[in-house]
Amino acid sequence: MIVSHKCRFILFSDPLGAGANVMHALSPWSDEIIAAGPDNKQDRMFFHGMTPTEAEWAFDASGLAFRSYLRISVTEHPFTRLARLYDRIAQTDIVWQLRHLAGVGTPAFDHWLSSTQPNGFGAGNRHSPRWRQLGAWSTKAWESGRIDHTIRVESVEEDLTPILTELGIAPSLDFIQTETLDREGWMKRYSPESTNLMSQRYGWDLAQFGYAAPRFRKVA
Repeated sequence: MIVSHKCRFILFSDPLGAGANVMHALSPWSDEIIAAGPDNKQDRMFFHGMTPTEAEWAFDASGLAFRSYLRISVTEHPFTRLARLYDRIAQTDIVWQLRHLAGVGTPAFDHWLSSTQPNGFGAGNRHSPRWRQLGAWSTKAWESGRIDHTIRVESVEEDLTPILTELGIAPSLDFIQTETLDREGWMKRYSPESTNLMSQRYGWDLAQFGYAAPRFRKVA
């Protein structure tokens, strides 16, 4: 998260950390200290991983006009993000790791996906890390009508350029590149059933940002 009072913009990073290059590009204009997380706030108003709704509450509590700032969010294709979230849980969840060591295996991707939700506790519970909960949220739920511009990690330069013009700042974009993630591999994990589920849950995201769901050949 970046807050610039001088240039009057707020940048919300993707809950799973995608778009780090955008954060780096705009960091010279940050003039607010951001806490590492909600448990490390101390006397600071803002923390990394804060939702736009939480940020508006913090602004209101401080007497600042949240909606007078340009509010920017970073998003990622929901199909690749959910697959990436599954991998991160597999690498960090102790129960999943114990299942793997016992030869039971981690939950099948489709089964796990059906147990998640695009809001609320997402892919966890009330005790789960915020990235696990919020990483499964739809962009519609995450932004909750509080964002002016959304940057897709797949089209950073295209989406960021008009925002910079509006802000009147000129960071170096030499290192800005489309993030090289294993999107094709992640897309192959989806079955027709899980694709249909995702399309229902994240239909607004797909339509709003021009994302496409995996296609399957019909069996004759």
